[in-house]
Amino acid sequence: MRFIISILFLMAIQHESYAQELKMDTISGNFINLNLSKGHYIIKEVVFVKGFFSVASGTQIELMDNGRIVCEGSVSVIGLNHNIEIYGKMDQPGVGLVIKNMDSSNVEFSNVIFRNLQLPLLFDFGWKRNLVTISNNQFLNNYGKVSVIQVLDQPFSVSYDSSYSNFNISSNLFSGNNAPLYFEDFNSDHIKIRITNNAFVNNKVYGFKNYNIATNILYGRSDQFNNKYAAVIEQNSFVSNYLIDSYTDSLVHLANFGIYGSDKKFNLKNNYINSSNKYKIASSIYDQTINYSSPKIDFEPYLQAPLSSNPTHIYLIQDSDQRIIEDTQSFILPIREFSVTSNNTINFAKAQLVISHFTDDSTELLKTDTLLFTPSVNNFITNITIANTPIFNSKLVAYKLSNLLDDKGNYVPDVNMGISPFQYEFKKRKPFVLVAEDKSKVDTVPFKPFSIDSVKNVFQKIETPVKSRFEFGLFSGGAIFLGTISNSNYLNNDINIYNAFNINYKIYSKLSFNINIASFTLSNSDYHSDNNEQISRGLNFSTSMLSISPSIDIDFIDNRLYTKARKLRPSIGVGVDFILFNPTSSYKGTTYNLQPLGTGGQLLDSANKAYSLFTQGYFVDAKLKFQFSKRNSIGIHCSIHKSFSDYLDDVGPDPYPNPTKLYNSTKLNPEAAVYFSNPTSRSINSGQLRNNPTSPSDMYLIFGVFYTYKF
Repeated sequence: MRFIISILFLMAIQHESYAQELKMDTISGNFINLNLSKGHYIIKEVVFVKGFFSVASGTQIELMDNGRIVCEGSVSVIGLNHNIEIYGKMDQPGVGLVIKNMDSSNVEFSNVIFRNLQLPLLFDFGWKRNLVTISNNQFLNNYGKVSVIQVLDQPFSVSYDSSYSNFNISSNLFSGNNAPLYFEDFNSDHIKIRITNNAFVNNKVYGFKNYNIATNILYGRSDQFNNKYAAVIEQNSFVSNYLIDSYTDSLVHLANFGIYGSDKKFNLKNNYINSSNKYKIASSIYDQTINYSSPKIDFEPYLQAPLSSNPTHIYLIQDSDQRIIEDTQSFILPIREFSVTSNNTINFAKAQLVISHFTDDSTELLKTDTLLFTPSVNNFITNITIANTPIFNSKLVAYKLSNLLDDKGNYVPDVNMGISPFQYEFKKRKPFVLVAEDKSKVDTVPFKPFSIDSVKNVFQKIETPVKSRFEFGLFSGGAIFLGTISNSNYLNNDINIYNAFNINYKIYSKLSFNINIASFTLSNSDYHSDNNEQISRGLNFSTSMLSISPSIDIDFIDNRLYTKARKLRPSIGVGVDFILFNPTSSYKGTTYNLQPLGTGGQLLDSANKAYSLFTQGYFVDAKLKFQFSKRNSIGIHCSIHKSFSDYLDDVGPDPYPNPTKLYNSTKLNPEAAVYFSNPTSRSINSGQLRNNPTSPSDMYLIFGVFYTYKF
């Protein structure tokens, strides 16, 4: 009997232990303190923790929808061998953790995996802690495109004069993320930043094809004032971090580090930055060499290879002839051998090498084959010899080496060869992907390629009288300025009335030529901004605009036909602007033309002249037309315009002029000229620019409704 009772007792203990391992709780609401023991937790909403927040080793936290944890006190998330996971649900990724409020406690994250989140760590404006330690973590494949870690400023007026925050980011792996790390101030009176021994590998920063400060995996501001503590950024490794064009999903530019602000120089010494070649390193950082208003980055001396203290990763790939294989390199023929160089020993026991290729050169049918290979390890260099290569007709292939571990069992980022040109070609073929369980099988549904005739007939000649190809329209709506004096939130800017007359000529069945003649006003004020720097600048303007804008439109529906089933007719277009403008502003009840006053000091030197009131530009537009009869249509339109002038608002890349010199040299209304050059009379540094270095040219947005009549 005792034996049976003992067995039942042991079974009950085992069942309780098993149930505890499978514990899955949903957390919601507000907490004074929150201590999560080992288990699986789901968070679907905003959870506030006023005091102490801790997470035990072995815990999983799944965030979905708007799920995030807002911490206002001490934070302790410390695991063992990366056995704490904070991750987003695959199809509904949550946000992450938010550190806010002023508190004298500490924040520590160690041995945590952050993956598939929108913004894993946000240190919100006005936060303060004595110590922040983010060490030995892995930030992997995070979904969001804003930031992986974002550190905003602490309060401007603080009562802890001698106190500051130690902010340490060390020995972390950042790989496969879609966004950068952003520091509002690398140099600060209140935050002492150290970023050391991290590895930034295979990250993507999404944007357009223009490389700028924000399209780097690590970027921030460095000013000459309030800079008691200069950031220390050293002994890190930056490998294969790229700006990605959002439209084509293709690699645009190496994008490792960006800096802006009024500082003259910024220290980035003793890091490995993608290469041992000085010029390649320089091409992957955004500083004074690209934007003269930014600080100059001093990256020499630099490391010739990543340190062994960095998280393990592969930083060099070479072919059998020891030539470097670049990320953008295309593979037209299969390779038999290549080598990889890492900063630590890699375990290839579970590694998998896959080749992707098209079944032929005219469709998007995709196959992936697993290759047999033999790794030959010599210190940190591993030669890969491929034993089998499939037979295929494709002229473009890509390789992926995955499931890599280091000698401690930690994740090692994948090796991709030829992936970027392969994906670009894949998108050109308009694939419809259906991933198969068996990777040896076709991964996409069959796709019938365009025949030569169908391609030729996309734009068909219109066999109608010339006058019936004309369509006249009246456009109206709003105009929003997006240049130097503007808010990043479009709706917080002035919205002015926009009116235009449009002439449309049908060239082909889906191709039209347009001329738009428009008259409107652009205006704005720095006081609409949510940026304190702009508010303190205090500029405002109003510009009358007269533009003539020819463009080419692509119609998605045959413009020759009118049927009740095809009343909705979308189109997109590109064009150029020819603009006459005249910026003005008011002083003591009088409106002045700003250009003749030389408010940016343009006229202080007799060799200079005022900027031109005529400029050009270009734009893209989109229209959705509802054709309710053969000849009459109404619709909505939207276009974004970029000007070649930076003076639509009178504020260009000019330093603040000396007010005495400006007053003495201005023959017409010198008092007004001095006022408009610096309306708030704020203190400025010598050579400080009036405009924002992150917005070097003027843009504006047009939107509204239209009516058209077809002859």
